[in-house]
Parts: sequence; structure tokens; C-alpha cells
Amino acid sequence: MIRFLLSCLLGAPWLLHAAPKPNILFIMADDIGWGDFQCYNPNGKIPTPNLDRLARQGMRFTDAHTPAALCAPTRYAVATGNYTWRGRLPGGTWGWNQAPQFLDGQRTIGHILQPAGYRTALFGKLHFGGVFESGEDGRPDFTKPMKVGPREWGFDYSYVLLGGHQAPPYLFFENNRVAGDPAQVTQLPQGPLNGGIVPRDGPGLPDWDSRKVGQALVEKIVAFIDDGLARAKHDGQRRPFYIHLSTDGAHGPYTPPETILGTPVKDVTRMTAHTDMVYEVDVVVGKLVEALTQRKLLADTLIVVTSDNGGIPTDRAHGHDAVGGLRGSKSLIWEGGHRVPLIAHWGDGTPAGSKVAPGTVRQQVLGTHDLVPTFAELAGARPGPDQALDSVSFASVLLGQRGDDQPVRQTLLIQSSPGRDAFTEGRGAAATPKAKTKAKRAADKKARTQQQRQAARTGAGTGSHGMAHALREGPWKLVMNIQDQPAALYNLDNDLAERNNLIQEPAHAERVQRMEKAYRDIRASQRSTPPL
Repeated sequence: MIRFLLSCLLGAPWLLHAAPKPNILFIMADDIGWGDFQCYNPNGKIPTPNLDRLARQGMRFTDAHTPAALCAPTRYAVATGNYTWRGRLPGGTWGWNQAPQFLDGQRTIGHILQPAGYRTALFGKLHFGGVFESGEDGRPDFTKPMKVGPREWGFDYSYVLLGGHQAPPYLFFENNRVAGDPAQVTQLPQGPLNGGIVPRDGPGLPDWDSRKVGQALVEKIVAFIDDGLARAKHDGQRRPFYIHLSTDGAHGPYTPPETILGTPVKDVTRMTAHTDMVYEVDVVVGKLVEALTQRKLLADTLIVVTSDNGGIPTDRAHGHDAVGGLRGSKSLIWEGGHRVPLIAHWGDGTPAGSKVAPGTVRQQVLGTHDLVPTFAELAGARPGPDQALDSVSFASVLLGQRGDDQPVRQTLLIQSSPGRDAFTEGRGAAATPKAKTKAKRAADKKARTQQQRQAARTGAGTGSHGMAHALREGPWKLVMNIQDQPAALYNLDNDLAERNNLIQEPAHAERVQRMEKAYRDIRASQRSTPPL
């Protein structure tokens, strides 16, 4: 009776703390499009049973977007909750041995969750940059730990590829050190190696095999979870975990493994090596869900799966469309370049045992960088007024406290790849072209690269940083070209394929003017969203 009276007077604080903080497993796939998972695209030809099950037992978002239509800038935004130009380079940091994308004072989701009691871990591809000790020859000294790496970026444990499996160095770093014998690091030539592929020359370990990345990441994640359970048993105190995983699937080189922990991957889709790499993502998710289930952790773990940018629809000849009918593809400002799957699961899959209601579909306009304040709010952490500058929490949506009639966002800003103007034709924009010779493909790629570099230089002085941009406001999408001028307006509620450009319609002149002002205000702001 006394406890009941106190709870009434104090707002029931004992109820607020009754449930433990969730474990968080964040999985960001690579180059996965809106149409790659069958729960988004029933006509898709790639089996995704594990992801489809997560969607059925959780929440699926249909209007989620990456803040950039490209990998590296999105990775920075998803780690910080900032728009991409808040970092060192607006187009992202790609080199593995260069000043990091994070500026002084910028904190990652790892930093934010550590004071809330979380064990934080980073796995897979980074594209954050890094700082190394130099050897006598002036080159990075792999025998010494990184001077600036995942430990300095807020992660207690890390097992990472600084440039992914598509770029050097071809080796894992574990807790800022080479995972293996650093004395064995050598210059690997481009070409086949150990059954996998080295896409271009660069340092690496002789036993590098690009096919084995997915399984290695699963094994290390499971080991990290088990280490936490052992620590909890020893200390008598449970600490929740935050796992930030960037998969190798489905980026090139397309070298699917024969199996991952006994589950076949290669040739399962019966289409291409690319579609097998998409399927690998489903297998990786399935193995992690299985591990959580076996350890009785599934119901206490929030699982979120998304992608780093739009898809690559090169398999249309096989009947599979990675962008699910959207215009454009990875790197472009059109929906196919940045609209991505976003699935959230938290519970045992039953209505009574789930905090995220099973089978829910939401049409909220979201950016994937909104996950930073969302995770922080659910963890009881506070980023601070100078962090997560362009993101909003949608925890209330996940918990069923807010419907689509209450948008969490008023606007959302998105950028293309450098040099990709609004109406640039890109990979996958049209039907699959006729076969070309290898020499012709190489010549075309070189010409496109030169054109894009020239376009980026042309646009660099206009305020656009050499990229096209788009502003979402409800169903409306205003596209700014590489000269930073309004170029297109679409109502996505009735024109999701972006076929009917309304920019010249007098009825929409005021809307265009208002949205352009909102775009410029955001670009000039110190922060564009209220602090959590």
C-alpha cells in the first residue's frame, strides 16, 4: 500500500525502471535496395526467409531513407546522427589511412551509449578513415596499434575492415590491432587469392579470402555476446550490449561463400553472384537471431536491419529488381538511390511478448541516422545538445505510442554521390543494356568517371558540394541540381516512380519557394533538429 501511494506521488519511477535496457543489434547491409527483400518486394526472386520473419514479427518502415545515396557519407551519419557535411568531407572519408571523418568533439553512438552502461562493439566495414604510426619508410606500421581507430570512436570491442572487403588493407583489425601476424602483412596484387578476389593492389595478409568475411563477422559477434554473458555471470551484473554491424553483402567483389556455418549460400538464388551476396545478408541475420534465441536473449534485444544506400538493379534480366520499380539506383538522388528497407524487431514474436508490435507497417518519413537518438532514448542515454545535430528519435513509433498521423519529422535532406547531377543517367536507370565487351565497359566507366569529376568540380562552388540534393516535406520531394537550383518536384503519394515533374506548375510555385528556403536554412544551420 505504501509503495502504491509513493508511486502515485512520484510518477511511478519504479515502473519506469522495471524493464531492463534492451540489448541493441544494429545491422547495416551494403548496397541492399528497397526491392531486394521479399517483405518489401513480393515479386523479388531472392529468398529472404529470416528477414521476412523479422518483419512479420516486428515493424517494417516503407518510407525510410539514407541521408546519402552512397556508402561512406551514410556510415558517418548513422554513427553520429549528423548530416554528412557536418563531418570532415561532405562526400565521406574513403581512405583507410587518412584523417577520420569525425571532427573533434563529435561523438558516435558508441560514445553516447557507454555512459548508459552499454558494452559497445563495432564489426565489419567502416570507411571512417584512421590514423597509424609511421614506420621508418614513412608507411603505416602495422606492428603497432592504430593511433586513432574504433577504440577512440567509442567502441569497447571492434573487429573491422577499414575499407570493406572491396579495398585495402585486406585484413581485419581487432581492437585497433592487426588480427593476425602483422609481420606477415605484404603487398597483395590484384586478382584471385585463396578462392576469393583482391579487387586492387594493396597491403593485406597472405591468407585473405574475401569469401570468408561474412562467417568471420558472425563468429566474432557471437563470441562478443558470449564474453558478455560470462562477465555477467562472474560479476553478478548484466550489462546490455550495443552491436553495430556493417555486412560485406551485397557489395562487390561478388564472392559468395559456399556456406556460412553450414548453411549454403553460393548458387542458392540460381541467378548471379550478386544475388547470392544479397542472400548472404539473410543468412547472416538468421545466424545472429539463432544465436540470440539459443542464449535466451532474443526477447530482450532490439534488432534493426537496414542498408547504407539504394540497390543495384543489374539482375532484371533474371526477373529481380533490386529497387522494386523505383527510379534510379545507388548514388543517384532518385528514390532508388536512397529509399531502403528498415525493419525493427523487439520481443519474442508474439503480441503479448513484444515491445514492437508484430506485423506493423509504418509510413513515417525517416532517415537512417534517426537511429542514433532513437537508440539513445531507449537506452536512457542523452547525446547532449551539441550531438546528433540532424536526427530525431522515433522510439515512440517503435513502442506504438505514435501513429503515422503524427510525423516525427517535418523535413528530411538527402544527397547524391559527388558528381551525380539530378538528371544524370546512372547504373540501373533503364533496362539492362545489351552485353558489351570488357574493353568497351572499361572505356565507358572511365568516361563516366571523368564526367562525374568534372560535374563535381563545376558544382563545388555553388553551395551543393558538387552533389544533387533532395528535400522531403511530407509526400513532397524537391530536387536540387548540382548547381544548387530547384530542378524537380514530385508528389510521392501518387508518383513514387518520379515520372511527373511538377516544378513548372504555377500551382506549386509557392511550395517550391518554401521548400527551397527550408533546404537552404538546413544547409546553413548549426543544427536542424531539436536535441533529444
